[in-house]
Amino acid sequence: MNQKVTHRQMVLIIMLLSFSSTLLQPHAQAIFYAKQHAYLCYVPVILIMVASMWMLSRVQRRFPDKDLFESLVERFPFLGRVMGSLYITFFFFVLARDIRLTGDYVSITLLETTPISIIVLTLIIMAVFIVRGGLGSLIGMIELYVALFILNSAIVPFMLIQQINLENLKPFLDMDLAGIVTGSWYLFSFFGEMIALPFVVRGSDFRVKSIFSGAIFTGLLMMLIVVETIAAIGVPIASRLVYPSYELARQLQISDFLDRFDLPLAALTLPCIITKIAFDLYFVCWGLKRMIPKVSGKVLTGPIALLGFVCAFWFFRNAIQLNRFTREWTWVAIVFEILFPIVLFLFHRPRKKNAEHAPISASEKKQKDSHGSGNLQPS
Repeated sequence: MNQKVTHRQMVLIIMLLSFSSTLLQPHAQAIFYAKQHAYLCYVPVILIMVASMWMLSRVQRRFPDKDLFESLVERFPFLGRVMGSLYITFFFFVLARDIRLTGDYVSITLLETTPISIIVLTLIIMAVFIVRGGLGSLIGMIELYVALFILNSAIVPFMLIQQINLENLKPFLDMDLAGIVTGSWYLFSFFGEMIALPFVVRGSDFRVKSIFSGAIFTGLLMMLIVVETIAAIGVPIASRLVYPSYELARQLQISDFLDRFDLPLAALTLPCIITKIAFDLYFVCWGLKRMIPKVSGKVLTGPIALLGFVCAFWFFRNAIQLNRFTREWTWVAIVFEILFPIVLFLFHRPRKKNAEHAPISASEKKQKDSHGSGNLQPS
């Protein structure tokens, strides 16, 4: 039985899955193409993902006590396992990408002399211990660190008042629609990773209200960060940075003697990214347990994490290759974040007509005649 997840926890999980990786990499690419209107790139991304998650919520209403992995395997034993295995493969690649992305980020910005292999191995060990605690441990960390990140994001704008230059946002009305669409293309695959949620949360907890709240609030928060980045750094510089959000933190200066405020900000942000890696690992292990019931998900955490460690360096040779791969990765993400939800919505949702015309057994017919009730619950 899946652990019960409240509305607040659902919103925070959606936020974690959407902003953790997005905050590090694709903002510079969106700014490069959309210029001063890069914040508008989130509008089509939010609309598409809300529609996709809404379709999955309709699917989950048929199976209130099961997650999407379990309902797929139960209703379509072969095709359900095939689709589940594809999602597991997709998020294993996301796990390897997040491991390498976070390792490069820490190595470049914080620990320049520490070997990246040691950094990545440390991240993996922390993720394994988080996952071994189960979904409850994972949700507890999400509630703590995402809340701190929201508080941090609310305070930062007041610290940036002296560095803000609204001239960097001009011209306000001269929008490059083609550039905005291109920027949305780079953001979509990262922001759309919230698609993992129905696979680990039972249908009764996967509510439309939580989807709307989480997606819209995360989008507005990311739009605020992009506006701050452009206003404080400028389009020419921000579009060529590897980690523009880190450079934004470097602009903060409380006083003459405290000019490295980026360190406490990184101390608040990095746990969110590590928790995101732990969620990726949890998704893969949980999915394998659903596909192969006799397999222990807890036993798999160590081997899967080590395999992710190897693949992180095997798939990506350096941070530049990881950055450039975002354009091609969106083609793959569209399949799992748009096309498969449409297929599930069409073939895995409740069928009222079939339920109304379903055959009635002799005992049910006798009960119907005695009680005068003709409505049957769908099987």
